[in-house]
Amino acid sequence: MHRLSLVLLLASGCIHGAPRHDDRIVRTVSQQERWAEDAVAARPGRSQLDAIRSGDYQAVGRGRTELKRLLQAIDRGTWIRNTTAELMADDADPRLPAAFDRAGRLRSDAVQAADELASALAEAKGGLTIADLRPGFEAFRKAQASEDRIARLAPRAGGLRLLAAPLPVPRPFIAPAARLVSANPELTRELDRLPPDDAAQIRARVADMDRGREEQKRTEVPAAAPVPPPAPAASEEPPPPGDSREAEAPSPTLTIANDAAALLAKRVPRSITLREDGLFDLSYDDADYLVDPNGKLVRKETPQR
Repeated sequence: MHRLSLVLLLASGCIHGAPRHDDRIVRTVSQQERWAEDAVAARPGRSQLDAIRSGDYQAVGRGRTELKRLLQAIDRGTWIRNTTAELMADDADPRLPAAFDRAGRLRSDAVQAADELASALAEAKGGLTIADLRPGFEAFRKAQASEDRIARLAPRAGGLRLLAAPLPVPRPFIAPAARLVSANPELTRELDRLPPDDAAQIRARVADMDRGREEQKRTEVPAAAPVPPPAPAASEEPPPPGDSREAEAPSPTLTIANDAAALLAKRVPRSITLREDGLFDLSYDDADYLVDPNGKLVRKETPQR
């Protein structure tokens, strides 16, 4: 494909000895950058995202419009990096590498803002569809392909070597799409219209969410049904003479509060077990968290492998 600069030079009828690139290209780059900056600057704030999650009709409508602008900003960032990288092949104009670097940062901000907004819209009834996310998956795919190509480019004019810009992780738009499909299983067929890799990641996330809900249902049962305390052994020594107070038995019911509430809010444990010492064992793959009946963390144990 001919370089954009060459096309514009030929179209403008430039004569031999003219500047290496038409300033109109630089102005176009600046314009695209300004539009992308405006979209990122207008990203919804925390209160607006909360209004969207609550289902506020006007907030949802504005959010859908801003999502489209942010997805366009991702594409604008990719276009700027591709264009300036091509122009720098034989042009040492210092404005080009500066715009190239700014576009990488601006695109990253646009990706993160779009993903956060999409997550809020996914929580609002009717706020988001798989079709709304499709341009986002496509924009991210093009951005990744662009960075892969940039990483293989030969040094530009003056020996300048271009560095690929890192893209946000985890992969954006997977979580909001999975929330939609998990809440509306009939949308599963919409995933067939997405790139296979994105569809596979969404299905895997949906399966994790479904398993998490099933685990939570199972863990609610032992927490709701008190377990009788173990009977004292016959060999236990009687209390000291003159002390008529009895030791208070630990509560057999776990109160979902304090550290236990924070742990359960982040992820569902494999099991919740009442130990003989009165502590509750919240078992995860990476560690066991021992909490007292009031939900306060006593200690963390790493399972032996």
